[in-house]
Amino acid sequence: MRKTFEMVQVAVIGALTGAFIGGIVLQGGMDGALWGGSALAAVLAAVVWPLLERPTALMRMKYGAAAFLPGMLVGGSQWLSMGGIGAAVGGVASSALAAFCVSRLIGSHEERGRYIRTRFHYVWLFLGGSLATFFSLNALFAVERAASWQTWARSIPMAVQSSIVLAFVLLGYMICIGWKKRKTETWRQARASARRAGGALLIGGMLLIAAASMFHYGLWYVHDAARFVGPLLSYALGWMLPCTVGFLLAANRHRPVLGSVLVMIGAIFVLIVGISVFPMLLLPGSGLMWAGLVTGLVMIVLAILSIIKPQSHVTIGSFLILASILSFVGAAGGLIIGGIIGLLGGALVVGWSGKQTEKQDGHSSHPASPLPPHSPTMTG
Repeated sequence: MRKTFEMVQVAVIGALTGAFIGGIVLQGGMDGALWGGSALAAVLAAVVWPLLERPTALMRMKYGAAAFLPGMLVGGSQWLSMGGIGAAVGGVASSALAAFCVSRLIGSHEERGRYIRTRFHYVWLFLGGSLATFFSLNALFAVERAASWQTWARSIPMAVQSSIVLAFVLLGYMICIGWKKRKTETWRQARASARRAGGALLIGGMLLIAAASMFHYGLWYVHDAARFVGPLLSYALGWMLPCTVGFLLAANRHRPVLGSVLVMIGAIFVLIVGISVFPMLLLPGSGLMWAGLVTGLVMIVLAILSIIKPQSHVTIGSFLILASILSFVGAAGGLIIGGIIGLLGGALVVGWSGKQTEKQDGHSSHPASPLPPHSPTMTG
């Protein structure tokens, strides 16, 4: 059964990747897609069989297969304009990176209990990573072409740009301190624990200020920087978004994180509708038009509160369901999608059955019994 499942999972990845290569990269149309998908699926399924007794090699092979298509999308994108050669180089580089680096990184987090690998882990990484990379590439390309960013960079004073960057660095540092405070007793210990993250944020902020200075004074152009940053950022998002599910599942064991994140996503759709009608909010008779902004903000606040106070998840989740229902009144349910996602997230918060953190459990746990763990009587 295990051998069959492994072969099917890899064959699915190979079929979709081969179809893309044969139909689009090699411009073979439907026939090329069918032949390419069938050939690569058969090859990968055949490779799985001898590797079943070598779990490390099999794991690296599956990571490499899942990462090949996202790398091809980046290498052959309009950002780089390298065509089929760029797609081939990007696919090989992505497979090598995933097989030897990403696999080790995910494995280390899994050993520490920070990541949960699902049964369809590799198929999800392949599908989620490919779709996220594709949409990120096109979205970033459209954003780069949508406005004259070079003019903006020159028109905004450097003092203002530097202040904005430093403000975000400080905000990130404060968030890191608050996160570390969960595992420390005093704020001084939390600050000491967050010192490395603060240093990394400060270095990143200095690099951003240096780049902004070069854009402002015409030493570097935004378009040239975008050709370098766009593909890298798209590839990073292509890995981060599908991997987020594993981290959320691990965090959901102690706090209702999964439902809260779904509610936040739904709230974004609700806020989009609320912001779209913002020019009409001050007109007479616009009472219901405020519902989008108010309901979206309430959903976000309650979602954050459910993470902070997991012991009140039933009450907070009930209010989240109510807020999601109310979003249909004045915000069309966030294009309907936001309301549905909010209802699903609220239900997950209400039905959350994970365990509390050790610190919280320690206050309510009963004293340890003096009996041995398997002793049925006082005499043992």
